[in-house]
Amino acid sequence: MTIAKAGAGSKFFMSSSNANGSFVPVAQLKTFAHQGSKQTIVDQTNISTPDNFSRPLAVRIDSGEINLDGVLDPANTSILQLGTAHASMALYYFLAVLSDGTQYTFQGLVSEYAAFSVSYSKAMLFSAKIRISGALTGPAGAA
Repeated sequence: MTIAKAGAGSKFFMSSSNANGSFVPVAQLKTFAHQGSKQTIVDQTNISTPDNFSRPLAVRIDSGEINLDGVLDPANTSILQLGTAHASMALYYFLAVLSDGTQYTFQGLVSEYAAFSVSYSKAMLFSAKIRISGALTGPAGAA
């Protein structure tokens, strides 16, 4: 049996200090999506390998990126905070709360920020990309 949860009600927060009460929601998001983590693998096969098969070794994990897309409200300072984080090149704290209450926390850099996108027949949009630094921590520890 498949159990599906709606994404509506999920929220994304950011903070420069990680102090209690300092997290601000990033308003009017349409989507936020983790693009997945990946391992760096090296080949440790050598002349002492006992057979003809390669011996891969995982040496590092890249936690990946989070893509954000939202509807622009120029008066909303929480959206502008993404631009501030991008310009300062500082590490920020982030919290993703899914609609079922599951929480993921991580630190990251706002590596890309598009302050606006205008199409005359549609809503104005903004987008950002966050490069995760370290582990993405979920309900069961590091994800």
